[in-house]
Amino acid sequence: MNSRSDDRSSAPARGILPGLASGRLRWDALDPFPERTPEERAADEKTVADIAAFYERHVDPEELDRTRTLPEDFLDDLQRRGYLRLGVGPELGGLDLSSYAVFEAVARAAQWSVPAAQIMAIQAGVGAPAMLPALPEGPLATHVRRRITEGTVSGFGDTDHAGQNNSRPVLTATPTPDGTAYELTGDKLFIGNGTVADLLPVSAVLDDPDRSRVGVCFVDTRTPGFEVASAIEFMGSRGLPNGALRLHKVRVPREHVLVEGDGDRLPAAIGFLGLVGRLHFTGAPALAIARNCAEWSRDFVVRRTVDGRPLGDYEQIQRLVATTVAEVYAMESVARLGLIGAGLSDRWLEQFLAKNVLVRTAGRIADRTVSLLGAEGFETVASKRRRGAPDLPVERAYRDARGLRIAGNVDFQLDNQAAQLLLAAFHRDPALGRAEPSTDPGPSTDAGAHLTEANRAHLTALAEHTADLARTCRELADGHDDLTDLYAQEGTLALVAQTAAEVLSVSAALARASHLTSTGEDGDAQALADVYCTGARHRIESARRRLAVVRSGAEPDYAAISRAWLSVSGRDREASQR
Repeated sequence: MNSRSDDRSSAPARGILPGLASGRLRWDALDPFPERTPEERAADEKTVADIAAFYERHVDPEELDRTRTLPEDFLDDLQRRGYLRLGVGPELGGLDLSSYAVFEAVARAAQWSVPAAQIMAIQAGVGAPAMLPALPEGPLATHVRRRITEGTVSGFGDTDHAGQNNSRPVLTATPTPDGTAYELTGDKLFIGNGTVADLLPVSAVLDDPDRSRVGVCFVDTRTPGFEVASAIEFMGSRGLPNGALRLHKVRVPREHVLVEGDGDRLPAAIGFLGLVGRLHFTGAPALAIARNCAEWSRDFVVRRTVDGRPLGDYEQIQRLVATTVAEVYAMESVARLGLIGAGLSDRWLEQFLAKNVLVRTAGRIADRTVSLLGAEGFETVASKRRRGAPDLPVERAYRDARGLRIAGNVDFQLDNQAAQLLLAAFHRDPALGRAEPSTDPGPSTDAGAHLTEANRAHLTALAEHTADLARTCRELADGHDDLTDLYAQEGTLALVAQTAAEVLSVSAALARASHLTSTGEDGDAQALADVYCTGARHRIESARRRLAVVRSGAEPDYAAISRAWLSVSGRDREASQR
């Protein structure tokens, strides 16, 4: 990637991890909130505005949704402007954008067209350009740099037909008799940019005679044996080039294969880059949808009356609108906390949790906006145009938002994985989370000084929730010598992850409000943080109550019901229900 704002060396710890590690909220790890310099902001805004303008000129979002066909020469146009090299340096023809600037560029483009923006996001987030920092100096890095300079479209072929969540890929790479290359055989499914990629990193099991390892093979899709078996069509993101791929003895030179250590899993650097990359192709479009929904809500409410009374005067409408605007603010805050400044590799938990925070919040907002607009929210753009109504594409956004909860792995499985990562950290270090419970918001003497009274109360509650989450993680880690047994308790893991995600979003919302007030840029940040934190605290309390029930063993017997249902055929079920 670039070096402008992503330096990971000797940066002070940021985010929620220091608090969870200590068992107490660390306000000094949140405030001052990470921010770009004025020079960075100005440069980013110009580039982002240029990209947004390009998308508005070259893409008809309704036509793309209807036909699922990209405009002619669209990929070539992206290539010529460097928009498929957002994060790489100028020596490779790139724009050298920071992680957050890439995120914002995708978000602004996605406000016009989600699938067209995701092409750029996949390339920047998980394609060959994104993986370049993970490649050691040598033939592979040289090869990838050359292909990027020449202009390449890429993605990441990771999901097999067997599913995303197996511990190892199914696709195999067998060494050739002379040992100079591998031959890849197998299938990959749901691969973003897969139907248009010319250089495609692919996860595979390297089936060497002496051992079996996991690696990433950089496949030239022009190689004999590579085939796009089928174009994939989704409910949302219509027009995104996504494919089912078939590889039969596709030859990849050994020097074009990346493997690390014992090769039991994908290289760690690829995993870190994937966290940020997932935010680019799911989180940034989610924020775009949320921002649009806020704008569409205003457009609808200000032009409507009920019994001669402006719609915006009604209490429930005010609650709906305020909640949407506050949630957009919180989404922006989470993205900034996870992606701005130095030390990004230390914020792996924030980046992992941020995907679900952003896509789930966008889902709530889209659903709320459909309800707010009533039939006009459920109605298609084509139908609105036929009757002369404002053609706000709420229905399309609703479909797009739903797909984002699945892209980059389904949301409930990401809960499992996030909790596993967090609990593994506690298991490795017995000292984590052992501080005495405290509602003190940290060692900073002026913690909360720039917050309103209401937000200082939220800060005190945040300290309590942070301590409680750390204590829960400590108890779970101490109570299980075998993490495999703990990881099998998926109901517990889901609630731990959901609590951590809410702690993250409240932390980001409060820290950003404090920062904006301290710099005189407050605007409505304090009020928005208050609205958001109020709702988040209710969700945290609900998760805590549910977790207590789960850990007590007093839940209904979900397993028995599921096993009974799954063991009966459809015909038998019909007979039993007569």
